[in-house]
Order: sequence, then structure tokens, then C-alpha cells
Amino acid sequence: MKHILCSFLTILTCISTSFAQKYIIVDQFGYLPEAQKIAIIRSPQIGYDANENYTPGKKFAVIDAQTNKTVFKGSANIWKEGKIDSTCGDKVWRFDFSQIQQEGSYYIKDLKTKEISYTFDISKNVYKEALKHTFRYFYYQRAGYEKTVQFAGEGWADKASHLGPMQDKNARNFMKKDDASTEMDVHGGWYDAGDFNRYTNWTCDYIQYLLLSYEENPAAWTDDFNIPESGNGIPDIIDEVRFGLEHLLRLQFEDGSVVAVVGSHEATPPSACNEPSYWGGPSTSSALSAAAAYAYGAKIFKQYDKDFAQKLQTAAIKAWDWAEKNPDVLFYNNSNEHGTAGLAAGQQECDDLTRAEKKLLAALRLYDATDHNKYKVFFETNYKIARMVDWILVFPFGEANQDMLLYYTSLKNAKPEITNHIKAVYERATDTIFNLFAIKADDDPYLAFQKDYVWGSNGTKAKQGCIYYNLAQYNIMPEIHNDAIEYALRYVHYLHGVNPLNKCYLTNMGKYGAENSVRQIYHGWFENGNEKWDEAGVSTYGPAPGFLCGGPNIEYAWDQCCPNNCGNEYNNARCYEIDVKPLIGQPAQKSYLDMNNGWPINSWSVSEVSGGYQVHYLRLLSKFVK
Repeated sequence: MKHILCSFLTILTCISTSFAQKYIIVDQFGYLPEAQKIAIIRSPQIGYDANENYTPGKKFAVIDAQTNKTVFKGSANIWKEGKIDSTCGDKVWRFDFSQIQQEGSYYIKDLKTKEISYTFDISKNVYKEALKHTFRYFYYQRAGYEKTVQFAGEGWADKASHLGPMQDKNARNFMKKDDASTEMDVHGGWYDAGDFNRYTNWTCDYIQYLLLSYEENPAAWTDDFNIPESGNGIPDIIDEVRFGLEHLLRLQFEDGSVVAVVGSHEATPPSACNEPSYWGGPSTSSALSAAAAYAYGAKIFKQYDKDFAQKLQTAAIKAWDWAEKNPDVLFYNNSNEHGTAGLAAGQQECDDLTRAEKKLLAALRLYDATDHNKYKVFFETNYKIARMVDWILVFPFGEANQDMLLYYTSLKNAKPEITNHIKAVYERATDTIFNLFAIKADDDPYLAFQKDYVWGSNGTKAKQGCIYYNLAQYNIMPEIHNDAIEYALRYVHYLHGVNPLNKCYLTNMGKYGAENSVRQIYHGWFENGNEKWDEAGVSTYGPAPGFLCGGPNIEYAWDQCCPNNCGNEYNNARCYEIDVKPLIGQPAQKSYLDMNNGWPINSWSVSEVSGGYQVHYLRLLSKFVK
């Protein structure tokens, strides 16, 4: 609503709220009418902005952005008697305006200093627009698929990529580049992150979590997200999953094994790439991951396309059978030790415990899809090896095994004693020092406590929010059911701007409700220096809207060759393309800089995107879209 409210009568208000507001922090999209609404007032004390102290007034007001009238006044309460939190470096006050439930567009004003917040909406559908644009990440990341102006917008239209000679439709085995008999069609799927590679283990994760998001709240997933399949009577999220599954089916060999990785080069725009593509694998982990994704797809597609569902089910069984016969086949990509240096970037092979958990997940999904008892028996016999049960640990880096175990408890034929055990462990492991204890102790002045701010911290925030929502989703600790939902929503607020940087961590969302959103990301398409796609507000278009960046990372460092050992004077000078001092030695929540510089600045550790971050954010956000 708010981005179209600049009528003649309110143009001055809209102009005044278009500048960077530093001290009054809100969710830039807004709030649900009956939800808790707390604005954060910050006075920087530690970090790059320590000299920007702010002394708030005694009274704050909620202002209707359309009429410029005050609708509520109140005081802000200081957090923990003025304690300076080490993770954010700020002194913080909180202004609670939860009693405002009337739908509309508003901003917060300090009645003494006249400082204001960004505008925000209160609406039952306040997050629908954000959900649409962030879901479209997967459309923009489609490989081998034309993006037309109708669906991508003028700024991000592009021809299909990686379909030329020796590319995705006739990619060769990386280990046998000169052997034409190894050519296979591996086209489709999604660019994994800022790189354009496709990793089967991770692609399967994205499929799993998209389907889980749909199952947990189908009402959020309508047929109008403006992708080519919109309007076909099938929820767009199911159409997008099908695009991923069709790619995944192409990766399966006749014996049931599955390609582990597809390596492709980047270009800007993607269709400009003319370098060859290669595949590597198969592996036990890729077969198990694919078995789980095929089977989950088979279950869901039975209501949309029975023939496709049957094809997926057959593929799932074949992948499972192959993995059973080949339990120790490993494939390490981009490894000098294994002769695969240069094949993709991230290492997709996993350790023994993760592989065992993948087998549990495949068994769970196959049982759910086929009702064959042997898969159920395998899961129930072996579920205790999963780290949540074995370690009595719930944490955001263990989401896959935790969500797998909880999903079992929803099956109609789940054993009551196992269901009770899983839920008891989840409760015990969630009511701990870095989970509920921290929330109940109010350990984060920005209301979204997280222990670790390392690579991908924004994705970790989303997963932490989902940990709390699971308590409500699976009726664990019913005495805090409503509180658990509110705790989860606070992590949405953090990603939408309730953080020390007052930054919405989604790209280029100014037109869709977030005035101070990310301008640059590390991505092969939206590369540094590109006059069309580099930076929103500077280049012609900037990056496509709705990509969740990696986020604050206390481990960020420029390349070890900096400042003067990078090979030559030109490379040494690149160490100073931008000033990275605001990133070094900062409080954890301030360890971020809106940048996309490559080597030796190495911005990818804070600004690269990932399908992994995106799916967990989508899952969390969709809980609050009806």
C-alpha cells in the first residue's frame, strides 16, 4: 500500500520519509493487525557508527502516512537499563504500539527530535507482496530458460542460457572431457547461488523445503506470482518445484544413480555464457537426496498430475535401490586431491552422518509416497542416529534432520511411542540456553537472538525462526503456542529491517515496500561494475528484486594477499576498491557491507545469495501469509 500513497496532500510526508532514517527501526514492509509491533530506537555506541549517538525524546507517535495525523502516542522503554549489547553495539529503547490494529500506512516519529522511521503498512496481507517477489528468485535463477519481459520485467529479461554447443544439453563427464559418449542432457534446474552451478544435494534440499512450505500453509501459495505458469490452476510453487524435478529426472542414469553436480560458467547476462558445461558423479549422497526429492514430489503431484507422480515414484525407488547396493560411493568436486579442480565451486559431498540422515529422509519420503512398509521399518529402526536425538540438540545448522524427524510425527501411521520421543527431544533441546532461554531472557535488544553470525547468517536467522514456529506447527509446548508464533515472526522483522543497520536484507525492494533494501549482491549476473545490473539506484536496473543476501559475517576478511602481496601493483590497488574497515572488528550484527566486489575484496562471504537462504526465508515468511 505505502509505495503508492504519495497523493498531492501527502507528498511532503512521502518525501520526508524517503531519506535514510537511522535511529527508529521498523519492519519496512509492516505488521499484521493483531501481531506485536515494537519499534526499536537505537543509539550507536560500538562499531563503525559509534560517533552517531542518539538521545531520544520521552514521547513517540504513530503517524498515519496518508493523513499525517497522530493515531497513537507513548513512551519508549530502555532495554536492560541501558546495557550495551556486544552483538549489536547499540543502546536500545523499545516503543510498543501493538494496540494499533487499523489497516493503513504509518511511520513512527520522535516528538522531540523529529526523527522518523521508514513508512510501513499494517495489513492482513502485509507480506504477500514480499512473498511474491522473493519466491520469484527461483524464476530468475532458472537455467536454460528464457526470461521474457512479461514475467522478468524489462530490466531482467534474457534469452535461455547454457544451451549452446557442449553446454547443458550435451554436457560431458568432467573426468572424460574428450569422450563424446559421456554426453547427456542436464539442462534446467536453478543456478545455485551467485555461481551458476547446480549441485544435486542442494537442489534436492530446495525442492524439499519448497514442498514443505506448501504443505505447511497451502493458503499462502496461490497461482498469481507472475511466472510463466501462473493462471494454470496449479499453485505457482508447485509449478516451480516441477521445473526443478524435471531437471533432477534428467540427472538419473538407467541404473538409478544420479549425477552429483553440473558445472557451468557465469556471464552477464547469463545467456552470454558460451563456455562448456560438465557433469560429475554419481554418488551415494546424490542418489539418496534425489530419492527423497522424487518421492516427496510423487506424493504432492498425485493431486495435480498422476502420470508425473508415477514417474517420480519410479525414479525414487530406483535411486534408493542403487544407493542400497552402493552405500559408499563418494564424489568430491573442485578438489585437487580427487582430480576435479575447476568443476563447480562449493563442495557438495557430505560426511558419513549427513549421508546416514539423507538415507533416513529418503526412507521417510518413500514410505509417505508409496506406503511400502519396508521404508517405514528402516526409518523407525534407525531414527535415533539422527543428531537431534543422538546429541539432544536443536540448532539452526541441523534443520534437515530436525524437520525430518518432526515430519514423521505427522504421518497417520507413525508409532505413538516414537512420535512422543521425537517431540520430547525437540522440546528438551529447544528449551535451552541458545534457544528459548535466550528468548525468555530477552538477550537480543533487536528481539531475534542468534548465537552465530557467520557465513549465511540471514539464512540462519530464517531457520532459527522456523525452529520456534515448529513448536506451534507440531503442537509442542502448547502452553507457549502463541508466544512461539510471535518469536518466529520477530525473525521476519529482523530480515525486513529490524536490525542495527536498519537494512532490509532483500535486494532492490524499494518499489515493493522496503525503502532501505540491499542494493548489491555477489552474483555472476549482477556483477560489480556492470552498468545495467551492478547496484540499485546507480546502475540502470540493479539486481533483480527479492534475493536474500548472506548477511553479517564476523569472519569476513579481504584476501590474505592484501594489502600488497597480490601479484602486482594493479592487483594490490584492488584491495582498496572500497573501504572494508566498516566490516572489520565490528559487533556481529554490524559485520555487513552493501557491496559486490570480487577478489581480493571477497565480498561473497557477506553478499552472495543462495537457494538455501531463500527457501528457509520463504518457508518462514509464508507462515504469516493467509
